[in-house]
Amino acid sequence: MEIFTNAKIYLNDGSGRMAEAMAVDNGRISAVGTEADIIAMASSSDNVTDLLGRLVLPGFVDSHLHFIEYAVEKSFVDLSSAGSLEELIGLMKVRLPEAISKKRPLRGSGFDNNYWDDPTLPSRYDLDKLSEEIPITVRRTCHHVTVCNTPALMLCGMLEDHPDGILMEEDQNILNKVFLSFSKDSFKEMIIDAIPDLTAKGITEIQTDDLEYMREELYGRTILDAYMELDNEGKLPIRIYEQCNLPSIERLKAFLDAGFMTGYSTGHFTIGPLKLVADGALGSKTAALRKPYPDDPSNYGILNFTDSEMDAIVETANSNGLQIAVHGIGDRTIDQILNSFEKALRAHHRANHRHGIVHCQITHPSQLDKMRELDVMAYIQPVFLRSDQWIVEDRVGKELASTSYDWRKMLDMGIHLSFGSDCPVEPFDILPNMYYAVMRKDPDKEKAWYPEHAVTLEEAIASFTSEGAYASFSENDRGRLLPGFEADFCVIDRDITALPAESLNEAKVLMTYVEGKRVF
Repeated sequence: MEIFTNAKIYLNDGSGRMAEAMAVDNGRISAVGTEADIIAMASSSDNVTDLLGRLVLPGFVDSHLHFIEYAVEKSFVDLSSAGSLEELIGLMKVRLPEAISKKRPLRGSGFDNNYWDDPTLPSRYDLDKLSEEIPITVRRTCHHVTVCNTPALMLCGMLEDHPDGILMEEDQNILNKVFLSFSKDSFKEMIIDAIPDLTAKGITEIQTDDLEYMREELYGRTILDAYMELDNEGKLPIRIYEQCNLPSIERLKAFLDAGFMTGYSTGHFTIGPLKLVADGALGSKTAALRKPYPDDPSNYGILNFTDSEMDAIVETANSNGLQIAVHGIGDRTIDQILNSFEKALRAHHRANHRHGIVHCQITHPSQLDKMRELDVMAYIQPVFLRSDQWIVEDRVGKELASTSYDWRKMLDMGIHLSFGSDCPVEPFDILPNMYYAVMRKDPDKEKAWYPEHAVTLEEAIASFTSEGAYASFSENDRGRLLPGFEADFCVIDRDITALPAESLNEAKVLMTYVEGKRVF
């Protein structure tokens, strides 16, 4: 048995209660209580860990990210600091000589042109000034736009269709197919290399969209096999809940025919929902809206599926017992998703489906009513406010902006919210992400953006722990520090529950445990 003492153990049972100590047996919590009571249970052979008065929280769950993409892009040029096209070019230049000498593509990711004085997207011609010798690509922070130079376009056969070098949405997938050719063993190595980045942030479970990254097979079997082999080899120290991106009936049926279902598990790796990407992003003006963008009157955004295509895929998944999670940012897209959910559930009623909308940003009150009626959950990324707050009113108008990102109302209506990062769009640093959920403002600004839509710290903690567990049907096993629950937890360097919310930006994770075993 493992004994943890001298702690402030946040039970996360809705009461705000703390315990002083905790006993763990065979990976599960056997008791919580006063230090005296727990020590009295211990034998001489038990290990006792003094947590030095630190706060202990349930392990964090990032309910939506793209982990394989993050692992691959660790080798890309980080463009998040680029404040202009000139700075982007400068960052790429640093790595250019090495790429040329090794005759390999130069790829960057993470720029946000909305912050630039001139927000015009880079073009093929801008990147050609860097080099016309090797392929060069730069990807916008939203991951819905990639810009290519001439050699990259020629290599992909995209020059004629995209003379400006700007690829959006599904057109970007050809780049990975051309530039990347990873084997199962390569994926395994990348996963092992990137997992410590997660555990260092207190993350014990990720819900990740990976299968479309390579499009090397109908349903991404190479990536699935990489995860499952690592799990069987005892090399997957955290929990993976795969959001299975299968954007066609053919891929979905091949997946089902292979025997995969929501809940299929090898232990730490579990098949989660069918994942679909129904529109683009607000920053790139590809999120699908009911009305045109006020600052771009001919543009309604992009719907990646017709209504009939969406209906058919959702109906097939729902009737076969799959959970479903659909990326939806614009209000037109959320209409489409909810209509498809309603039709599918009317045809094959399921009381505990846990279907959800990923991002769920631009919403009308009537859409939240429909979510409650259909029991649809929302996968939210609070940190998106860091950039979105400056563009939402320009993109959708003040009236619609005032009813969007309204997490307070969602919770008050009983809609389940699980929080995440959408990494690599945003970092998976959970504590700063909580800050945006609670404060809804930049740390260096006084004014909050629609502060009435904020959640409490207790609700933010729940949305990154027990609600994340709810999203993976594991709320009776994880997300709380109570007897019988799995001992997934993290140790924080300060008691954020007793400090102003501003402290969330400075708080650090000191240790992370999965099933009572230290993984960071």
